[in-house]
Amino acid sequence: MPIVVTGPVDREVRDLVEDGTHPWDRPGFVTDARRAVVVADDRAGPAGEPAPAGRSLVTVRAFEATALPVGPADAPPPLVEVIGSPAQAFLTALRHAERHCRPDGGQVALPESPGRDVVLVGAGVVNLLTAWQLVRAGHRLRILDARPDPRSALHWTVYGCSRAGGDARMFTLTEADDYHARSAADRPFVNGVFRRSLDARGWNVKATPFTAAEEHWIAEFEAVPGWLAQIYHDDIISFNQESHTLWHVLRQECPGLFRDVGYAPGILRLYTDEAQLEQSLRRHAALGAVRRVLDPEELRRRHPGLAGATDDLAGGLEVPGFTVNVHAFMARLISWLERAGAVFRWSTPVEGLDRADDGRLHGLRLPGESLTADSFVLSPGAYGRDLLAGTRSAGRIHGVLGVWMELPDLAPELRQSLKIARRGHPTEDANVTLATDAHGRPVLVVGSGYGYTGEDPADIDPAALEGMFTAVEDTCRQFFPKAYALARADGSLRRGRRVCVRPWTSANLGVFETMPTTADGVGVITGGHNTGGFAQAPSVAQAVVAALKGRPHPMHELYHPQRLDRFLRPARYRPAAEPWRPPVALPGGQVLR
Repeated sequence: MPIVVTGPVDREVRDLVEDGTHPWDRPGFVTDARRAVVVADDRAGPAGEPAPAGRSLVTVRAFEATALPVGPADAPPPLVEVIGSPAQAFLTALRHAERHCRPDGGQVALPESPGRDVVLVGAGVVNLLTAWQLVRAGHRLRILDARPDPRSALHWTVYGCSRAGGDARMFTLTEADDYHARSAADRPFVNGVFRRSLDARGWNVKATPFTAAEEHWIAEFEAVPGWLAQIYHDDIISFNQESHTLWHVLRQECPGLFRDVGYAPGILRLYTDEAQLEQSLRRHAALGAVRRVLDPEELRRRHPGLAGATDDLAGGLEVPGFTVNVHAFMARLISWLERAGAVFRWSTPVEGLDRADDGRLHGLRLPGESLTADSFVLSPGAYGRDLLAGTRSAGRIHGVLGVWMELPDLAPELRQSLKIARRGHPTEDANVTLATDAHGRPVLVVGSGYGYTGEDPADIDPAALEGMFTAVEDTCRQFFPKAYALARADGSLRRGRRVCVRPWTSANLGVFETMPTTADGVGVITGGHNTGGFAQAPSVAQAVVAALKGRPHPMHELYHPQRLDRFLRPARYRPAAEPWRPPVALPGGQVLR
């Protein structure tokens, strides 16, 4: 049921909780009362002023809405009481309030005695790493994919996201991230990003108008208030941190997986805007993720491969992370899985799920046959609209396009893979990955761009796509002018063009859904990790193994597909026997209307 959070509100708190539905000058303001959490100002005096002098610590409380006191004698204990600085105390209380609104543990199905036979749908890099961990945990695997074997030398357009895109994946501690507005000042620009065209610094590349489902998905993205975006950000980063440890363990235990796959440790982050550099420095320092700060002169001295950059550089950060050539990494994973007994079925589309009358997952419908198993793991990327029909994950995952191209890595060669931030540029963030081409020559794989395709990953306007490629070419030209001129002259720049469509959710959280099977196992749906699927793949694998073993994992709750929906529409989940009873008064005397 809805929660009310009360405490003294200053401007910093207002910026944290105000969601654009009420004027800033309203005394005793509330956020949108249709949601699961409202916030009331219980401080006397004009709203929006700084907290009184000498009051650096405040008390913030969270109550169930129907249990709010109407008098001192009726005051029940709060769900949580927090003492701290205003913004931090509110954020802590709001975190407890949001947790109170999540789907309960009964909605996470864990088997008691699962069998060992598992079918996986989707052979992208996330599901392949999950398969690796399942084999190591003693499971027998069959792996289905609608596309051809990625080790085959077919045209890139016949493959899915992991194999069709550039031969590059990157891990950093901020690789998966939250993209919602976290302040009222950011909200007008950020909230329109899926609706605006690339020319207007937006992400809309659709060739057709928005469908009703896409309008709903975008409206959900826009409805996330700043404090909830901060909570989602922290949860996403927690899995990046877990994956950081797991990637290290995997490299230690299985070094052969990273041999001859272009593994390159360390990431250099470049910035053209000083304010953005300072902001990023504070963020990465808080994560313990800054190895070195470089000014422009030191950048070019330490990294001579950047000596020709014509764009003004504000500076750079060296941070933990690594890159791999993902096509080679996938090929190695597949070959190892085959040797371990996993059976792959390529070019095998799954038409739908077979469910028993009680809703349990029974099997998969394939062309001309039905396939059963003890447990199932479905990771269809942005291509699962029909497959996921009838599940809690249905409609949650939409597509966001990224584009790729290659440059020769000319002497002096680049020493580390890069992340380039160009504030205000049409393709503001770009990854540059050290790689080798089919002839073993060093190349740079440049990937960038965000293009919303919605429900249909093929719904891409050709002119918008060309605009994205042009913007990425501009980054190539500014940072690697000689390599760009050579690749443009010999035609390799255009020949190296590729696209991939990444799975994305309006919550920006990944999806992790579980359901019981008729064989007393569990069906699992994973995906929707926006730009961080590869980065979080070890955590996803851990969460899947835990689910199949009947053990909890934080991802089961934090990536539950209905988490945002439960916050935005709490009434949908309230039993009919429990009618909504709005509180008459708040502790400070304000009335909720």
